[in-house]
Amino acid sequence: MYQLENRHIKIGFDAQARLALLSIAGGNVIAAPAAASFKLVFRKGENWENTAVSANQSFTVCEEPDAVTFTTQTLQYSGGTAQIGLTLKARLDGENLRFTAEIDNREPNAWVTDFEYPYIGVVRGLGESVHSAGPELLFPIQSGMRVPDIGRFLSGHGDSRVGATTFGSGPSRESGGCSFGSTYPGYASMQWMALEQAGRTLFLQSQDADHHVTDLRVLGAPTEDGDVTLVIDKLAFVREGEIWQAPDAVLSFYAGSWHKGADLYAQWAKTWRPTYEKPEWVKNMNGYYLVIMKQQFGVEMWPYNTIPKLYELAKDTGCDTVGLFGWYDSGHDNQYPDLKVSESLGGAQALKDGIRQVQEEGGSVTLYYQGHLIDTTTDFYQNGGEQYVCRSKDGIPYLEWYNKAHNSSYLKYFTNKSFATSCPCCPEWQKLMKEKAEWVRSFGPNGVLYDQIGGMPPRPCFDERHPHPKGKPSLSMPGGRKQLMDGIQRRTKELDPQYGFFSEHITDVYSAYLDGVHGISSYPSGEGDWGSGTKDVHNYPELFRYCFPETIITIRNPRPYLEKRAVNYACAYGFRFELEVRYDADCEDVLAERYTAENHYAKQAGDLRRRHWDLLGLGRFVDSLPLRKNNEQVLAKAFENGGQLAVVLWNDSDQPQDVNLEVPGWEAESVDSTEGPLPELPKTLEPQRLLVQVFHRSGV
Repeated sequence: MYQLENRHIKIGFDAQARLALLSIAGGNVIAAPAAASFKLVFRKGENWENTAVSANQSFTVCEEPDAVTFTTQTLQYSGGTAQIGLTLKARLDGENLRFTAEIDNREPNAWVTDFEYPYIGVVRGLGESVHSAGPELLFPIQSGMRVPDIGRFLSGHGDSRVGATTFGSGPSRESGGCSFGSTYPGYASMQWMALEQAGRTLFLQSQDADHHVTDLRVLGAPTEDGDVTLVIDKLAFVREGEIWQAPDAVLSFYAGSWHKGADLYAQWAKTWRPTYEKPEWVKNMNGYYLVIMKQQFGVEMWPYNTIPKLYELAKDTGCDTVGLFGWYDSGHDNQYPDLKVSESLGGAQALKDGIRQVQEEGGSVTLYYQGHLIDTTTDFYQNGGEQYVCRSKDGIPYLEWYNKAHNSSYLKYFTNKSFATSCPCCPEWQKLMKEKAEWVRSFGPNGVLYDQIGGMPPRPCFDERHPHPKGKPSLSMPGGRKQLMDGIQRRTKELDPQYGFFSEHITDVYSAYLDGVHGISSYPSGEGDWGSGTKDVHNYPELFRYCFPETIITIRNPRPYLEKRAVNYACAYGFRFELEVRYDADCEDVLAERYTAENHYAKQAGDLRRRHWDLLGLGRFVDSLPLRKNNEQVLAKAFENGGQLAVVLWNDSDQPQDVNLEVPGWEAESVDSTEGPLPELPKTLEPQRLLVQVFHRSGV
């Protein structure tokens, strides 16, 4: 075994470069080496699945005081020997272990597509003693997810793929077991994952500033052993004659919570994540009231002269911003990007007048535009636009289908709108999207929402006419979207510094270019599963909110009202409210005031948050780090701004719960509730009750 050690950590590798020893303060947490240290897949001729794994290689090993390097000039694979050199290096970096790799592709007509490295495992537990439950998985699908006892969870699912789909879709056999994972940047919002157990954390992150398409994967076993292996899979696309340096992967194993690893990741992200000044109205937005004015199959629900009425309805729910979808003549999810103002809804002047009236009453309005899809029936597509679409390896456009039928079975089952996905690298598409920001602005809204460009799955584009960064299909979506979104962000602020830029999905890379994020998968999971983890998989928004608290995100909610739990959840985590009025039945419900009770509570909670906006709206989300409490059924989250701290307390259970809260270094100042201020923090919190306690620093 090749061993490295410093005062923080001890590691060891076998002759196949597999991690076999990982220890802090005694006790090896690697139950057995993973099946491989790496896997590399390359295309040669018609075969796209020539596969090389560590088990078949003969490495030259170089040992240094703080590093060990494994090198081979050729790779043995299923078809023989390939002239592909590979260097794997592991280096101690303080408390962390840093993995680097280099691929030297000298094989004629070979194209390396996939590179999986490192493999961290097999892990069954992180503590020194046997525990009844295995490690919890913390995973960055959108704002975050948590899976208790991930080894048991995976072994119980047999031979299949669970979690969000990744590069493909459907079941996936992983070494005879099950895997959990997601693709970054897309449904996966960050490049890290972690295991927690017994007061210890194993934290694995990829530090890839180019943002190659990446699969974050957790492998299980078909047994009851609870085996877990963490893998980072990059779509490398290394061409013949190219030497490719893989992005660093950093492994941290330490006593403490996941926050320590997250701090390291967030600090690294500052080296590439741009910053822009957000419009003041976006910073102060409490809620987003989304409305489809005209639906896909022609149903007209909200003429332009009803825009002021929509703002009245929004205010009743605690929302201050109206987001208008389907405001164009073709209706929602039609004719992208060939949009025009609807005469049947009232014409351009009525649209401008409605928006201006909302603004005069203190509200804000955004207009929708589509930045990702191209309707294949449009004049744009038929007359040159097809040049700007994202294409598969076979030259076929990637297609998506959207159907918004609500009443007609015929439309629902037999009529799908077909859209090609744009390649954001195309300068012509980038130019068009900036021009559309100006066109939308001509109607006077406060902002524009470009749908989907904030994080749809990053399909590699193989159209070599497009200027993909570094010529790589795997950088076409990530690299192109960064260019596209930077251009839109800059153009909106040239038009007006207060002109907001929104999009959908939660990612660390794309959200940096946005003023506001139309969240997805950010709705609360089942009741009461925050502390005890009684559900197999549930939302755990602490992950993204802690790493990037400056990102303004709405709670994704397809309902025309806000449930009480959703309101409390949004307040606890700092999400902006959101609800959606999409269909004619929704219109009838809101106009008939069917949701009066729900709206009243949302308005009360919004008013509560407004009373402490400097903290709950503009403060930094610091999770529960400053807090001490002994009742996990009471969720408590903290926001800090200057010398003040606000703690949101939420009893998300069906029983009254004792409140035991201490905040060392801070002195209690006041207690507030949805019903108004309280003289002190009550000893018991009723089910679904929401409180805010404000503190100031001791001695200040």
